[in-house]
Order: sequence, then C-alpha cells, then structure tokens
Amino acid sequence: MSQKNIFQNTSKITVFVIILGLLFIAGCSKDDKNPPTSQVVEEYDRATMLTNYADGYILPAYNEYVKSVDSLKTAINTFNSVLDINSLLNLRIKWENALLVWQDVAFLEFGPAQNISFRSQTNIYPVDTNLVINNIASGSYNLQLASNFDAKGLQALEYLINGSGNTDNDIVNYFTATPNARIYLVDVINDIETNTNYVYNEWVNTYRTNFISNSASNAQGSSVSNIVNAISLHYETFIRKGKIGLPAGVFNGFSQQPMPEHVEAYHHAESLPFVYRSLVALQKFIRGENYSSSVNGEGLEDYLNFVRAQSGGQPLVNLINNQFTNINNELGNINDPLSIEVINNNQGVRDVYQQMQQMVPFIKVETANALEVMITYQDNDGD
Repeated sequence: MSQKNIFQNTSKITVFVIILGLLFIAGCSKDDKNPPTSQVVEEYDRATMLTNYADGYILPAYNEYVKSVDSLKTAINTFNSVLDINSLLNLRIKWENALLVWQDVAFLEFGPAQNISFRSQTNIYPVDTNLVINNIASGSYNLQLASNFDAKGLQALEYLINGSGNTDNDIVNYFTATPNARIYLVDVINDIETNTNYVYNEWVNTYRTNFISNSASNAQGSSVSNIVNAISLHYETFIRKGKIGLPAGVFNGFSQQPMPEHVEAYHHAESLPFVYRSLVALQKFIRGENYSSSVNGEGLEDYLNFVRAQSGGQPLVNLINNQFTNINNELGNINDPLSIEVINNNQGVRDVYQQMQQMVPFIKVETANALEVMITYQDNDGD
C-alpha cells in the first residue's frame, strides 16, 4: 500500500473518531437537559418535606379554621338571641373570616377530608336557595345526605344572612318571624363544626403519623401523590373553573353566556377576596412556607429544584411563581361584584381565566411528570 493510501485511510479514521467524539459530547449535553432519572426522584428526603407540611402548614391551618368556625357559631347563637342589625353585621364579619380561612385548607382534600367529602359538604356554590327555603319551611331534613350538600355549608349561611331580605331590617324581620330559619342556621353551623372537628382530630390523633410515614415512593396512594393530585384538582376545578371560568361563561356550552349566579358568595357581593386568598394559600403551600410564620421549610418547590425540573429550558418553580404573579396582576384589572363584572367586563374576567389556564400544565403535567406522580382524576374540560 502506498504512503498516499495510508495517509488517506488514516485521515478518514481520524475524521470518523472526531465525529464520534462530537456525537458523544452532543449526546451527553442533551442528556443533561432530560428529566432526572427515577433514582434522583427517589433520593429526595420526602419524610422531611411531609413533616414540614404536617406541622408547619396543615395542622396550624386546620386549627385556625376550627377557631374561625367556633367564632362563627358564637356569632350565630348571639344573633338568634338578640335579632338586631348589629348582631347581623357581626355575624357577617365572622362568616367572611371563616370563608377566607376555608380557602387555606380547601385544597387539602385527601385523607380525613376526602373520607367525608369535606369540600363538598362545606362550600358548594351556587347554593340551591329553593332547597334551603323548602327545608326551612318543612322543618324536616337530613343535612348529611348528599342531596342536601348544596343547601348547607358556608354558602347556605351566606344566602340566609345576606339574601333572605332586601335590606338588613328585612333580614332581621325574616329571622324574627321564622323560628325554623333560626334553627336552620344552628343546624348548618353544627354540621360544619362536626365535619371540621372530625378532619382536624383525625389529623392530630392518627393521620399525621400515617401521612409522614407514607413516604416510601410517589406511587398512587402515597402522600406525595395525594398532595400533587389534590393541588392540581383543586386549582384546575375549584379555582380556575369554579371561581372564574364558570361565572364568566367559559363552560356555558355553545352560548358562552356569563353565569353571574355562579360566583362565590353571590349575595355577599364580594367574591375576589376569596380568589386572592385561595391563590396565596396554594402558592404558600407549594413553597413549603409555614402557615403562621415566615419560616420556609421543605416543600414541593424544593423537591422540584432537587430533581432539576424544567419546562422550556427554564426552572419549573420559576415558571410557577411567575404565573402566580401574572394571575394576580390580571386579577387587579377586574372588580367586585364579580356577578356584575362578568357581564359588564366579561373579557377582563376571561383574561384572568386565560392566565389561570396557563398554570394548569405547570402543575398537572410538568410537576406530576418531574416527580413521577400519576394524575388520578379526570376532567371534562377538554384542556
């Protein structure tokens, strides 16, 4: 073989080796951008995160809700005894506080809360006012039946103390003349109290331990899976859809006409504070922040950072936090009463919905995939 041929063959081999090397380097760089392996997901200290959630947020939040329900019950008893405008105004204040604090725990629909359908028993809206009126008129009802879920809870109280008359005097006169209505107030708050105490006591007595110890994996039924599914479902269905999308008419079939009666706290005429509070609570929880202090412990945000979760080349936690900001900014462009706003400024409310919609894949898809959690619920939105 001539030196020329040897040189040509050697050159070809050299080029081939260089190409292989470049492909290897490119392959390694590409792999670095891929989601972490199951091994990385499993290396995170889930028990520490779950302990922080239980002791730093969940138990304190439920305890605060218990106290708000107790205060609401006291205000109802006082109103029933005094039956004047001042006691009615005080009752409304305690009711509003209870509904605000409810937003802090509403998304924790797993474990004891899921066992009793706590969310459905506490805050269904729109309330079935005809059923409420019929129950009061008959004096015979079982509030534990699912058929009465939309005639009880915080929204039934909201209707009675705000919508049972045209003026405050009318409302006081209605309760004065209708003993069954006063009894209904007591029965509804007792039902709320019973359910609330059950959930809180279960967490204190047994479920806290089970929740923390259920950390061996992120498989279906694990605590991490329960958390991710609960957050995703609540945000998608009860915040995005329930608080904004339905009233705006986004889900109203072909007509797309607004449905003002579907706003939360319709007769109270202020819905947005509860939207803001629900978002603050959810973001606080995702970050791992303690409920009643500035302490920031381990949370889903830390877990996502640990596994280097990204979307579109950006850290997923940054995208989530930025989207919370975008939603809040868009909310600043609409006003209460939301029931009027969905008619007079429907596009503004729909703009809020669109910002909320952009969060759905970050939680339901990206977070779930990064932590290898299976989403176990289904929605029919076509999203």
